[in-house]
Amino acid sequence: MKKIILIFLVLCGIQLSAQTAELEAFKDMFNSEKKIALGEFLDLDATQAMVFWEIYDDYSEERKEVANQRMALLKEYVAEYNGITNDQADDIVEESFSIRAKSDKIQKKYYKKIKKELGAVTASKFVQFERYVQTSIDVQLQSALPLIGQ
Repeated sequence: MKKIILIFLVLCGIQLSAQTAELEAFKDMFNSEKKIALGEFLDLDATQAMVFWEIYDDYSEERKEVANQRMALLKEYVAEYNGITNDQADDIVEESFSIRAKSDKIQKKYYKKIKKELGAVTASKFVQFERYVQTSIDVQLQSALPLIGQ
């Protein structure tokens, strides 16, 4: 799991200066490592795995836009934080609320789909894993990003 977080943090660092092809390669590597860790965590049989990964691939595709919005917001914050105005700070926080709400909505949608096909335990493990990864990334980002006014 720590390897997944490390890959993401490298991705964030490269995001600011990387070419599109390099960025996509890092995103693919992160998603690949994440998928392997999730598969090990869920420990599904072949039939269950076939159903789960079909749903998960749809989930991954749907959440790409939200992930891109989050990266754009991080870039905006880094660019603005030194001389941030009240309006800019408000816009950034409002956008962060919007992004979190979209992410939660997508996760809930796919929780329901997985629960319907594979049961609440598997669906709960999916949500738990996704939240663990996101929380770990958030902790690392919060410790790396300067606070407003610092």
